[in-house]
Amino acid sequence: MSEEEGSQKTRKGSAGSCRFAIAKKNRGGIRVGSDPIEINEQLQRDLAVVKKQSRKAGNDDSYIVKYLNMCETHIVGPEGFTLQNQAMVSGSNKERDKISNDIIEHHFKRWGKKGCCDVTGRYSWKDVQTIFIRTVAEDGEVLIRFVEGFDNEYGFAIQLLDSSHLDINYNRDLKDGNRIRMSVEVNGWGRVAAYHVRTQHPGDRVYYYGNVKYERIPVEEIWLSFVPFRLGQLRGVPWAHASLLEMYHMYGYREAELVGARGAASKMFAYVPDSEVVPEGDEEEADFVEELEPGSGIVAPYGYDIKTLDWSTSGSNFSAYMKEGKRGAASGLDVSYNSLANDGEGVSFGTLRQFVLDDRDSWKKKQRWAREELCDQVFSRFLRMGILKGAIPKLRFSDLSRLDNPLFQGRRWSWFDPLKDEKANTEAIENLTKSQYQIIRDRGDDPETVMDEILDFENRMSEVRLLRSKLVGVSVEVGDDGDEKEA
Repeated sequence: MSEEEGSQKTRKGSAGSCRFAIAKKNRGGIRVGSDPIEINEQLQRDLAVVKKQSRKAGNDDSYIVKYLNMCETHIVGPEGFTLQNQAMVSGSNKERDKISNDIIEHHFKRWGKKGCCDVTGRYSWKDVQTIFIRTVAEDGEVLIRFVEGFDNEYGFAIQLLDSSHLDINYNRDLKDGNRIRMSVEVNGWGRVAAYHVRTQHPGDRVYYYGNVKYERIPVEEIWLSFVPFRLGQLRGVPWAHASLLEMYHMYGYREAELVGARGAASKMFAYVPDSEVVPEGDEEEADFVEELEPGSGIVAPYGYDIKTLDWSTSGSNFSAYMKEGKRGAASGLDVSYNSLANDGEGVSFGTLRQFVLDDRDSWKKKQRWAREELCDQVFSRFLRMGILKGAIPKLRFSDLSRLDNPLFQGRRWSWFDPLKDEKANTEAIENLTKSQYQIIRDRGDDPETVMDEILDFENRMSEVRLLRSKLVGVSVEVGDDGDEKEA
């Protein structure tokens, strides 16, 4: 075989041979985007600035404040997540251990009162949930410290810490093969082993860089909560990161329009010297009028003319620009424009209903994350420490794995016409497309609790009927139709 036969030549494809149009270069040689950067490298470069902008918007931008309030309202709700423990009777997969579940739920509610669950004594369990969600939404992340052996009835409490305690620029390669990236220590598999927490907040007045100290806390005692959106991500990103630039432009544009409108509304005037009048050296200073009253008139000083200053602008593009900007920002926040902007103009009921359904699915997704990230972790540690300390009676530590089966129910939403919903549920039950259990869960209630309340109500009503019959001296019976009849 000759040298020419043994070698193969390849021909470079022309620019038009790309399968994807976005992959083509334009005449200027510029591509959309850039070379991919590892997510943690990208976060180390940009996260500090993004968090600062997010916090500033959370203080000053009314739409970001509205979004943060929406996160509190729709993810946590007014009553927070409700515990419905699902422990089964030992050796059974269908029969619930009602006695144990009631005991656990009672003591968890007791632990969640203000002054017990939080190390500072300032917050209740509901407050912790609300602060947790708002902080993660604004900062993208929050530290949860699990304090076992704390001086309270159950020997357990939690502490929420600002993520600023994790230095973004703290990076090390350790001798045991672990490495620290942005204060997060991971092993060779990328699994978090510990967090290196600054003992002082960098925003404290007494803090200075030369005195910075780090405390290594193992992952069993502390956890950094954030919603990941890239593989291998070690730090969280503010939820509004994709909308902050849009909000910034809208904020600046709105401010400019308001300043312009205010200037246009202030009818100002100026004294312009008359070029045909030659001032004399010993001429006294003209009597200038600097303020005007409504309906008043003035006389211009000799040698001057009055010229009005009018900065009025049409402002015809203001509404359209702001509306379009808020639509883009709402998309980046994963909420409907109508909810974020409080704008229901020109929207039909069917369209609004679809937007609401999409929003609720998004909130449910965030609720699922919050249950796994906060509620489940806190409950497991509370139950273990409560049983070990003997604060939860009648429960054995050997049954911990069976008893540790929580179900935290998030808030649910009602519709504008509850009568139609009830009719739809009735038809769904008749058509065997829904069960009563599912309907009750969709409302955010516990089926077991609802049934217990119904049974308790019926028992109490029976007692009332019996007492009534004794008082009036007439025997009362209840028919099949539920009506009371004299015997």
